[in-house]
Amino acid sequence: MFALISRIITIMVFCFSSLIVYAKDIEVTRMLNDLKNKQSSTKLKQHAMAMGKQRALLCSQCHGKDGNSVQSYTPNLASQNPIYLLEQINKFADGSRKNYVMNALSKNLSDEDKVNLAIFYANMRVKQVKTDPQLAAKGQPLYASKCSVCHGEDGIGKANFARIAGQQVQYVEATLRRFRQNANMPLGQKAERRSSIMEGVTKVLSDDDIKALAAYIGQMH
Repeated sequence: MFALISRIITIMVFCFSSLIVYAKDIEVTRMLNDLKNKQSSTKLKQHAMAMGKQRALLCSQCHGKDGNSVQSYTPNLASQNPIYLLEQINKFADGSRKNYVMNALSKNLSDEDKVNLAIFYANMRVKQVKTDPQLAAKGQPLYASKCSVCHGEDGIGKANFARIAGQQVQYVEATLRRFRQNANMPLGQKAERRSSIMEGVTKVLSDDDIKALAAYIGQMH
């Protein structure tokens, strides 16, 4: 009898979990469709950008009024791919990507807020970062062999891959080191951010490689 009850509870928990995942998938699909519709209409995009700009006041202290970071260790959001931005906001909101400030802020955003923010930042122009030209030259072949497949030869990425061209150098360095550190952890272990692809790439990079890559990425137009 106990075994039967235990089995029923297990099935119920599984079904409930599946319903939550299904509902989340529907919500994400709805946001992606909203993003696509607003991006394809000049009037809707302008309205979304205006609303996103208002919401971005909460973010400007770190990411700047136009998405160009005021801190070298905080990422630029200007010109970022909107689908990628939306995905990251959702990850912060559900806690699958860890950052105390971003987790708290994202939880208070409506689905419309998230879409409008993604559109606003995507349509801001990122400013080129000044870097050491000699160090950047060393990073170019590394970028071509390690990063260009996902992020593109020009660094602008694609839908679910980040634009990294013009990104803050200190932020890139810190992110690459964090992925390299995570490469030595089991994938199931908790960390601020996990990516099997990035961990596979960074685990063979030296500190000098990381500095060179960050310098090259920062100066990309």
